[in-house]
Amino acid sequence: MKKIYFLLLTFLISTISFGQVVINEIDADTPGTDTAEFIELKGTPGASLNGLVVVLFNGSNDTSYAAYDLDGKTLDANGFFILANTPLISGQDIDLGASNSLQNGADAVAVYTADETDFPNGTAPTTTNLVDAIVYGTSDADATGLLTGLGETVQYDENLNSASDSESLQLNAAGTAYETKTPTFRLENNAAVCELSLTSTTAVCDASTTGTDTYTATVDFSGGGTSTYTVTADSGTVDLTAGDPSVDATGTITVTGVVEGTDVMISVTDGGLCDLESTVTSPVCEPSIGLPLYEGFDYTVGADLGDQPNWNNFSGSDNPIDVVAGSLSYPNLEDSTGNSVHLEGGFIDSELVFTPVTSGEIFTSFIINVRDLSNITDLADGGYVVVLGDFDVRLWIHPDTDPVGTTYDIAITNSSTGSNFTTTKFNVNDNVFIVMSYNIDTGAINGWINPADSDLGGTAPAALITDIDTSPSASIDTFILRQDSTGETPSMDFDELRIGTSWSDVTPNTLSINQVEANTFNVYPNPTSTGYVNITSKTNDVINVAVFDILGKQVLNNAVNNNRLDVSTLTTGVYIMKISQNGQVITKKLVVK
Repeated sequence: MKKIYFLLLTFLISTISFGQVVINEIDADTPGTDTAEFIELKGTPGASLNGLVVVLFNGSNDTSYAAYDLDGKTLDANGFFILANTPLISGQDIDLGASNSLQNGADAVAVYTADETDFPNGTAPTTTNLVDAIVYGTSDADATGLLTGLGETVQYDENLNSASDSESLQLNAAGTAYETKTPTFRLENNAAVCELSLTSTTAVCDASTTGTDTYTATVDFSGGGTSTYTVTADSGTVDLTAGDPSVDATGTITVTGVVEGTDVMISVTDGGLCDLESTVTSPVCEPSIGLPLYEGFDYTVGADLGDQPNWNNFSGSDNPIDVVAGSLSYPNLEDSTGNSVHLEGGFIDSELVFTPVTSGEIFTSFIINVRDLSNITDLADGGYVVVLGDFDVRLWIHPDTDPVGTTYDIAITNSSTGSNFTTTKFNVNDNVFIVMSYNIDTGAINGWINPADSDLGGTAPAALITDIDTSPSASIDTFILRQDSTGETPSMDFDELRIGTSWSDVTPNTLSINQVEANTFNVYPNPTSTGYVNITSKTNDVINVAVFDILGKQVLNNAVNNNRLDVSTLTTGVYIMKISQNGQVITKKLVVK
């Protein structure tokens, strides 16, 4: 008999405890894709929630669509318990999922003394064992079925102030009705809080060179438009074009022109509750393209070269260098993988920055096709269209003044004026293969034009053009395509750019490579879809292989183990292999399927 009295007393205490649990706040409509939804219960701090279930009802059919058991849960030290989207939860909170878990209305939330199994989806609302309930919407017509089924008389409007995504429904101090206000997540509903939040940050380099660059910093915000805010930064210039927290509910604060190596602190204050700070860490704005480098201009026809990966427009504002259809070729030079680009004058120059070469010799090669010389008015020296380094080596195109006007000569020099032009004349609409080199240690400049097939892929022959830089640069890290005035720049196509530290890096001759390979190396399968390639030679000495992507970035550098190179980490595409053994070096295309 005593046991019965004890059980009865326990039931009465539980009933009283459950009766004190209320739905304190609900935010069903939040900014963006609804990733900040929550239901906040409130009661006696530390009280157990065993025996309770939270049920969600859909006003479109007046039945339940989710239920969450609270067994094993307790109210926290402040008397709160949270059910929320994934980004908001912590501790013992119940995860409602990443987003869009609470329907915006007309819908309802109810707390019952029951189990979730008592409320399978599609269950009608009831007042049996009901502890608390709220019927809500966002300017929706009343859900009379839910109101009647839950014994409620009022459907509360989260959009009462036309700001449903930035306000929530909160139980008033008397516990008699709900108010539409700025969310007070895990706080008392009458707590004074800063409504603005600073969230994710970014830092993007404006350029990536070996010198000191600038970057642009951003910080996203939400809860704006609720006060007058002052935005400052301890470096750079504040730009509120993409979001002003004094006006916009959400947006992005931008700070431009921050010096690389300097972290920037962005501060937002309103002279009252809000005194927020967010620090954006400086990125490292260094070139990441290694050598040897190959650029086949495999981009969309009509695109601006300066918008492509690793390229940057750094001078001029009109007439960018465009990607054009088709590619240029030279006998026995490895085939192009993409399109080409077109220069015609107009003052926009594009540059490619790579890992600096600080000693020895740097080589570059490319193919040009001059389409039209008729616009050139500077007949003294024409103009220069290619630059290696900080104007250390320049390629000049000079129109010949014969009666036909369809030939030109070429100079490769350090000079800022055309000089030392070739005696050989080159024809409009012919592909011309050019190799240039610069010795960082001595300032020596060499140039080759249309080298013989037998010289490709081996060692450099005697140069056709030579010059000297009497004040050699300490490093070379830039390649420039230059469009001077229309009176100095011919209409021309440019393709097959290669940059490396040896003649063989920039003159890959398919014929000569195959001959060397036949004599010394065997590479198979190629193309490969097996995750490996076999590389063998006539000797058992170590074979080293470096693999580069088409932009020249090194992606593998390994010694061959048991004649097998593991390429399983490479994605589908075309790569360049540099294979070396006992001083014998070849380059070879690798195709991964």
